[in-house]
Amino acid sequence: MAKGRELTWGEFVRTLRLKAGYGLRTFAALLGFQPSNYSNMETGKTKPPRDAARLREIAETLGITDKSEEWHRFHDLAAKAQKPSVPADVAEYAATRPVVPLLLRTTEGKRLSDSQIRELIDYINKHF
Repeated sequence: MAKGRELTWGEFVRTLRLKAGYGLRTFAALLGFQPSNYSNMETGKTKPPRDAARLREIAETLGITDKSEEWHRFHDLAAKAQKPSVPADVAEYAATRPVVPLLLRTTEGKRLSDSQIRELIDYINKHF
């Protein structure tokens, strides 16, 4: 949390970049960004990339492990900055699995509560 609110994507990424020991200019250069353009993403003046491959490149450069809690938070915050959108990693997965929209529409049609969806997630994690 940042001052009683959730971190933005830029704040989250900046924290990880500094933790990894990268200065802004060095990090931007590694990714092929102009430092000012990259800085604008971290400060929220511009939105993070929408492209899943570009987000993956940033995450991997930061040392975020694929499918980790940090990975999901990174993508969730990027999607939240885009409004309205879904995280790029989720969209990429859904695009390759035609049954995913059916699953989501089914949970919506059944009017499952958040706690019921969490129960479903727990069931999947336990049995598969």
